[in-house]
Amino acid sequence: MGYSTEQRVGLGVSISLHLLIFLFFLRAPVLPVPETSVIDVTFEAPRPAPRKQQIVSPPENKADKPPLSTDRLSDVDATAIKEQIKRGTEGGIPNPVAEPQPPAPEPKPQQPEQPKPQQPVKDPAPKKPAATNHRQNDLNLKDLKLDDATLAMKFGNVAKNPPSAAANASSKSSDLSSYAAFSRPPGTGATFVGSGGVSDHLPNLPDGDITLLNAKANTYAGFVRRVAVQVFAQLRSQGWEKLSMNEVRRINDFTTIEAILSPEGRFISLQLVEGSGSPSFDSVVKQAVAGGMKDPNPPAGARAADGMIHFIFKARSWTSVGAGRSGAPSEHRWLLLATGLE
Repeated sequence: MGYSTEQRVGLGVSISLHLLIFLFFLRAPVLPVPETSVIDVTFEAPRPAPRKQQIVSPPENKADKPPLSTDRLSDVDATAIKEQIKRGTEGGIPNPVAEPQPPAPEPKPQQPEQPKPQQPVKDPAPKKPAATNHRQNDLNLKDLKLDDATLAMKFGNVAKNPPSAAANASSKSSDLSSYAAFSRPPGTGATFVGSGGVSDHLPNLPDGDITLLNAKANTYAGFVRRVAVQVFAQLRSQGWEKLSMNEVRRINDFTTIEAILSPEGRFISLQLVEGSGSPSFDSVVKQAVAGGMKDPNPPAGARAADGMIHFIFKARSWTSVGAGRSGAPSEHRWLLLATGLE
């Protein structure tokens, strides 16, 4: 079978290309092989950190020659057999070596004691009476006794001594006709007026005063104070501040309420004894007494003859108009709550 013209041309071209490639590799320069060099690596052990030299006392065992490497210096050359470092100190401090103690001196022979001549015994001089302190003599035990009100507030017990004649005279309701409202600037809060004119400010309560009515309330002032402050706080939440100015101006007298508390400190009942002239204010006071009449630990001495605790509340409110900070007219309202025990 013969080849065509195209096949003959392609075969000749293929042979020519292979010859050219073969001649190119024959005439190509030979690249030199790079020389390899040997690198010497030497590993050195880490050097120990230099130790700080210290001055120590010489040990008991002596040596002729000192050690070659040591960080202990002394005035006498020696070799340490065992080294002990005290823990917990910086750098380590060796335990001190006990120094030899000098031998104790030998006791001298005791010589017999010679009897001493007896001297005549003199009568002791009479002792002078100690100087008396007049200030101590004036201090009697009765001066150290706490008053009945403090004893009742601290311990809740009945006072053993009966109240004085002045206290009996003031057992009735005190006169509140001379009370002056608006005694402090607006916004100063309420004040609890106790015995002896001592007052405690209560800034979280509305402007006004809380006072005690009779001697029995003073005797159990701590207990009465807790109940009175609760009733005073209830007056705001029960709508006293929401009363209109005209309604407050209708008040011409005290709202008087009698309330009964159980021996366990729970509210029993209340009764409106006398109105203030404003039925709205009387209703607010009644709701405040019902909401605030409670105590976790009432004293037994506060009970009446029937075994219950009888409270008396007298409340009154005032209002006035003044200029505010901006110059506009503003209302200032005042509240008084007097509390007593029957």
